[in-house]
Amino acid sequence: YMFFRLGGLVIWPHRDTITEHMPENYKKDFPNTFVIIDCTELKVQKPSSLHRQSQCYSDYKSATTLKGLVGVDPRGAVIFSSMLFSGSISDKDITEKSGFLELLSNLIQCGKLQTGDGVMADKGFHIEKEIDALGLKLNIPPFASCSAQMKATEVTETVKIAKHRVHVERAIARIKQFKILSGKISLTFFSIIDQIWLTCCLLTNFMPFLIQDKDI
Repeated sequence: YMFFRLGGLVIWPHRDTITEHMPENYKKDFPNTFVIIDCTELKVQKPSSLHRQSQCYSDYKSATTLKGLVGVDPRGAVIFSSMLFSGSISDKDITEKSGFLELLSNLIQCGKLQTGDGVMADKGFHIEKEIDALGLKLNIPPFASCSAQMKATEVTETVKIAKHRVHVERAIARIKQFKILSGKISLTFFSIIDQIWLTCCLLTNFMPFLIQDKDI
């Protein structure tokens, strides 16, 4: 019941609304970046099928997991949540298969985003070409070249992005505080795990903002 009620809510605000409530420090650094994305993994009971075990095995977690993509606005409210995929999926693949890129395209068409607006992510998201094709900008920490240290400007940019990107990690941590997601998920939940996951994601939006006025 909660999944169907919450799943019908429009959770991605207009860019003007996001700008109006954007923290001042964030607005100073990234005034036209309206979503911060990151992936997270939930540990699950090991399936009996070896094929399923292979699909769900995460090298990062060294365990069988399910993986989801979460997007938050500059104040930490969840404005995108994908369904869950097998733990072996890459960040790039989950961004494509989750419908996130298609959603961005639709948001541009309806005016909620504009060409030139930004998406913030970590280095693992090799989606710059896909974001560029939409007319948007991908804000990720710069990569250091093999032959030289990072320039001072690149270090500054890395620090700025890390300072703001931490809020998507805080939002994900809040989602995982729900008891049903906090431990190893039983196989008996697999048929409804997407509904459980989305419900927990959206329930966090009824909590106080992650970034309070004193943090701005």
